[in-house]
Amino acid sequence: MKFNIESPFFEFMHTLTTFIGLNVLFLIFCLPIITIGPALKALYTVTMQEARKEHKAVFSTFFKAFKENFVSSIGTFLLYLGLSLIFLFNAFFWGGQDSIVGTLCLTLFLLALIILAISFLYTFPLMARFDNGVKQTIKNSIFLALLHSKETLGIIGIQIAALTLCMFVPQMKVFMLLLGFSFIALCNSYLFIRVFSCYEEKQTGISAM
Repeated sequence: MKFNIESPFFEFMHTLTTFIGLNVLFLIFCLPIITIGPALKALYTVTMQEARKEHKAVFSTFFKAFKENFVSSIGTFLLYLGLSLIFLFNAFFWGGQDSIVGTLCLTLFLLALIILAISFLYTFPLMARFDNGVKQTIKNSIFLALLHSKETLGIIGIQIAALTLCMFVPQMKVFMLLLGFSFIALCNSYLFIRVFSCYEEKQTGISAM
């Protein structure tokens, strides 16, 4: 009995095992916490290539992308982490103040947290695709998120759906450990490449890698 390794079944199993390996690799490289930035950048480098059907060596691509701009990726993640903690502290503080000023400040810091979260979703895919400094990348993340609201809502919806399933479906946590992060990144990547394709051939202050 002969097996056709080019059959759809074997191609599916190859892709599945590859993305399971990618997911485990991503989680391992996130373990020091401060390396989450480089790990996200490397993950999106791979998943956006797969979404564009640029089937390159997955693991060597991940390792190479992880090492590129390593320090700036760490610094970017720590910047987002620091700002989120500051905004959260202020939101809790002003939320406990029974006054108009407290309500106003709470609203402002909650809005800042939302903008920060949306910017974070775009930043590391941008770092994976374009060669810009940290400051310009963060500016671009906010600009693109607001300008391409349809895709942004889709990306946010994917994160909310995954989080909701993790909260109410116990098996989802096992899925996340085995495949979830690489699968979500791949789903996001189809939307990111739709946004980025508008700028890859244009002189708009965003230079492709």
